[in-house]
Amino acid sequence: MKNTVIREHPKILLTIDGSEQSLITVRYISRVFSKQAQIVLFHVMGEVPEVFRDVDADPFTDKEKYPLSIWKVHQEEIVSEFMTKAREILVDSGLAQDAVAIKAKTITAGIARDIINESHQDYSALVIGRTGVSKIEEITMGSVAAKLVDGVSHIPIIIVGEKPESNKILIAFDGSKGAVKAVMCASTLLYQAVCEIMLCHVIRPLSIQQLSTKELFTQKHEKDWIEVNQRKIVPAIMQAKKRLMDAGFSEDHISSEILTYAQSRAAAIAKAARTGYYDTVVLGRRGFSTVETFQIGRVSRKILQFAYQRALWIVN
Repeated sequence: MKNTVIREHPKILLTIDGSEQSLITVRYISRVFSKQAQIVLFHVMGEVPEVFRDVDADPFTDKEKYPLSIWKVHQEEIVSEFMTKAREILVDSGLAQDAVAIKAKTITAGIARDIINESHQDYSALVIGRTGVSKIEEITMGSVAAKLVDGVSHIPIIIVGEKPESNKILIAFDGSKGAVKAVMCASTLLYQAVCEIMLCHVIRPLSIQQLSTKELFTQKHEKDWIEVNQRKIVPAIMQAKKRLMDAGFSEDHISSEILTYAQSRAAAIAKAARTGYYDTVVLGRRGFSTVETFQIGRVSRKILQFAYQRALWIVN
């Protein structure tokens, strides 16, 4: 499997569809991303409205009855205008003129599949909005976004919700290789001058999987467990802070917090993000588990359910 691409000038694939959510996503990137980044604004264009693809095999559907050529030209005009506006937002934020490219292609294998295929062209990360033009949502997000979360495992994927307004970043950190990659990704992509980072570690109690009503672990057991795990994670947190400072973040923009006795790591991380006004959560696709049969780690999957309005980074 290809490792996360970390480079001095990261190349970002930013998918847009002309929706309000796309505009929110562009503004988010313009605010929190490094001004050394290279951005490719990418759009997959349909030849016909999406509903025609649903009934394409129906011999009774007469496409000639509909002004499809006019529709296509109109769509191209809308996308072109939107691309220009998006590019202006990014350039006005401090990105170089030649650092923002526009790329549109006609749909071939499907919107999600075409985006996945493009993402293999040496990008550092893929950025998508949680929902697009369609208001129909699956369990946690729009259908294209949901497919991309499961289908993109070679580079970080960033899902932008409805209202990510602050520049405060929470990195879920458990000391694993995935968590270290999340720190490295954040240090490369974020705009050091404005972003504040908090490294958040969660220690669950011993009794989390206790099936019996009998108390097997005493308060002393739990206290010792917490203290041992705190001693283990502190050096890793200090090393992560050093990585961030080496990347250009000032020490007073980096903090850490160890949450204890949390029954759910995902719920604890989500609560910490809400109460601390951290509108971006960064985490590894997998933590200590190395089971490859899961497309996405359990904590990462659960966090998706909490991040409707925020931005979530899933780092591979």
